[in-house]
Amino acid sequence: MKTVYVKSMLLWMFLLSFSCHLFSQEPQKYIPFRKGKLWGLCDANRFIVIQPQYNSISGYDPSAGGFHVEQSGKFGIIGSNGAPVMQCISDEPIFVNGDSYVVFDGFSYYNYSMKTKMKLDPYIMPERFPVNDRWSRHDDPYFDNKALPASLTWNDLDDTDREMLIPYEDENLYRINFKINFLEILSGDAQVGIYIPEIKKLYKSTPEIAYVGWQLYNGKPYILTTDSSGLFGMADEFSNEVYPVKYISITLSDPGKLVFLSEPDPQREGEIMIKTILPNNILNGRFEPSGTVWRNGHEYRLYYTIINGEKNYAAEDGTLYFEG
Repeated sequence: MKTVYVKSMLLWMFLLSFSCHLFSQEPQKYIPFRKGKLWGLCDANRFIVIQPQYNSISGYDPSAGGFHVEQSGKFGIIGSNGAPVMQCISDEPIFVNGDSYVVFDGFSYYNYSMKTKMKLDPYIMPERFPVNDRWSRHDDPYFDNKALPASLTWNDLDDTDREMLIPYEDENLYRINFKINFLEILSGDAQVGIYIPEIKKLYKSTPEIAYVGWQLYNGKPYILTTDSSGLFGMADEFSNEVYPVKYISITLSDPGKLVFLSEPDPQREGEIMIKTILPNNILNGRFEPSGTVWRNGHEYRLYYTIINGEKNYAAEDGTLYFEG
């Protein structure tokens, strides 16, 4: 139990250090590149600088000055220039302690000079440290355990909102359900429409299309639609179709200006196809923002998707940094 506890603390320290710099780091030159089950490094033009030979490679970690690599169960670090900084000698991911790397040799933890790479004194574990028992470069601790926002109430509505809802006040005919950012209006089990206080607009369902939700994206409202199929589409604020009703889910990610679409795979029964709509491209699969690298003297946006528990990368123009 003590070994598991210590291991969890060290992994949490590594994850925290890596995550804190994820969105603030300067653009880097190199990108983890996967071929089959092995990993190396390449530049934005897919020029290979480290041949695939590692079992895994992390994204760039500014605190360590490089990429964490694993080879045959041993961990090391490759520098930002693609040269080895610490050989794969640690039984756990290496993390930074001041101006030292901390390496676990299977029995004890030792500081190694970041300058000379020489072994120094033993590393003393802090007496108390927050424990996260999930080792992952893929989980984001900032989004864990956040409470969902509360639904609207009558007290959140102003006079204009109440006036818009007067036709639906008869409780014998209508039922109003308060959602997080809109009101759902029902008549029995039938969808009458939705009212959105933030934009002061009522969207009335038709025999063909029901309006069931909405979201602001790039400063404009988009309305979720559905029909008797149980699938979803999307319309703009003027009820013009943006996406047809054929998707299992439609998710708008305003910070990254991404749209995630999932739909049934017509070629494989029971399977789902996912697409990510980038600002200027489309990728197959679900991709999230992952910082930038330098390409031809300019910043070049990267995105990642999870395959077999590892981050695999793609670029804003659709270039993939993985094969097989």
